[in-house]
Amino acid sequence: MPFNIYWGDMHTQFNLAHMRLQAQGVDAVAEPPDDLADCEQFVRRAFEGAREYIDFFPIVYYPAHFTRDPQTGFRSETVGWRDYYAADWEMICGLVKEYHEPGRFVTFAGYEWSGDRTRWGDHNVFYPYDDPPLDLSLHIEDLYANLREAGAIAIPHHTGYAFANRGKDWAHYDEQVSPFGEVFSVHGSSEGCDTPFTMTRNGSMAPRVSKNTIQAGLEHGYRLGIIASGDNGGGFAAKWGIGMMAALAEDLTRESLWEAFMERRVYGVTGDRIKLDYSLGGAIMGAMIDTSGPLMLRASVECTEALDRIEVIRNGRVALSYCHSGTWEAPTEGMVRCKIPFEFGWGPAAMYGFEVAEKRWEGQFRLTEGRVVSVEGAFTRHGNRWSQTADGEVQFELTTSPRAGAATDTSQQRLIIEIEAPADALCVFECDRHRITFTPAEAMRRTGLVVYDEECRQRIREQFGDQSGKWDDLRDAVYHNSHIIKRHTAIPQAGYTAQIELEQSDFAPGRNYVYLRVSQLNGQYAWSSPVWVDV
Repeated sequence: MPFNIYWGDMHTQFNLAHMRLQAQGVDAVAEPPDDLADCEQFVRRAFEGAREYIDFFPIVYYPAHFTRDPQTGFRSETVGWRDYYAADWEMICGLVKEYHEPGRFVTFAGYEWSGDRTRWGDHNVFYPYDDPPLDLSLHIEDLYANLREAGAIAIPHHTGYAFANRGKDWAHYDEQVSPFGEVFSVHGSSEGCDTPFTMTRNGSMAPRVSKNTIQAGLEHGYRLGIIASGDNGGGFAAKWGIGMMAALAEDLTRESLWEAFMERRVYGVTGDRIKLDYSLGGAIMGAMIDTSGPLMLRASVECTEALDRIEVIRNGRVALSYCHSGTWEAPTEGMVRCKIPFEFGWGPAAMYGFEVAEKRWEGQFRLTEGRVVSVEGAFTRHGNRWSQTADGEVQFELTTSPRAGAATDTSQQRLIIEIEAPADALCVFECDRHRITFTPAEAMRRTGLVVYDEECRQRIREQFGDQSGKWDDLRDAVYHNSHIIKRHTAIPQAGYTAQIELEQSDFAPGRNYVYLRVSQLNGQYAWSSPVWVDV
């Protein structure tokens, strides 16, 4: 592939007006608050966290807030109080300039546009330059006209919701201004109604409808690329599990990334950073070709964990499903290349009576023979980082949040270490006071656990007193409230990589679209942008 893969999140949302209300202990007000509390440090932390985790960060300011009628108590969201947002926008744009560092970390200024909230759907607006305007046009055709003149883009998100309820009205669409749309986010999937993933996470906005999905837009014949993005209001960009995007660009600059955006050389993933190279008739994702003859489809995939299948979606139907599961075996000798996922989390829950807090993890991983090829983080919050020393040792500092109850939600953090080593080499993993060793061959056969049970017993003694004579009865409670590290089964290279090559023919008259949907055994997905074939 002639391009590099760069990772970003085009929907880390900053509703600063709502943050200020929360700081005052209310969820809505009737009039704009006089106290414009300083939110700069919150936004600055987001930039600093993103700089360590992704390659580019198009920030999304949210110029809206909640009001409550003082007479009736009815709460609703509004885009009024427009003068209120100017100071926030100036601060956002200043930080975009400050943190922009071509070649290392690229930033873009952006905001969420909802118009008059009647029918147009939500769009995230981005500019390729500093100090852009905050365009709060009420009608989408006015927004499109302004953005065409400004050279900006507007990306529709959670398109699958109902018409006039924040879903996308495909009767109003401009390919120049909206080169791609959001297929997956914290809301779920807008791909289609009979496709993987639901769209029920937001009980106020659900359910989705078929005529507003991404596939519906493609059925209109639109040249609509595909990304995923988080719609995350917590200030942590590219939060694992709710969507992020990849851009295929020559280098890490605004100019090169913007070219990738406009050419639809983009794709989306749910969380794991699946590397995807896809072409049809020699044209890579995002391209358009004219032909009436057969075309060769080629795809190369490198997953984070075990690949399950590659599906070819052609004009809304699964034209081919290649199943990779069961096609490989783990090697037991010789040099091996494999990925070893480590998962950190669990721990005490308040429902058992514990006083809960964040957990800090510090450790390292090294090999007696071989080398570390790559390290990938799958994080859901700030406070996680890793580095590699000159001699190849991986050092990490991670933070997990306390779990709310029996469910762990997304409090776990993952670190995936890819190695190349003899099958019988020794892997040494240390974290806090714990140390385990294993060989790649052993890791590819079974999982492993590090249970912080003694730390849990000490916590019980300190908080609940001496439990002498009761520990046998408390065995479940100890395990249920222990922090745990899980070493997942290591996946050999044959299990996380695949290439397919097949001929596609008999295209229908008019415009056809063909994209890939890739899934891993752990439930993580990727969607390519289409290649369009005009016959």
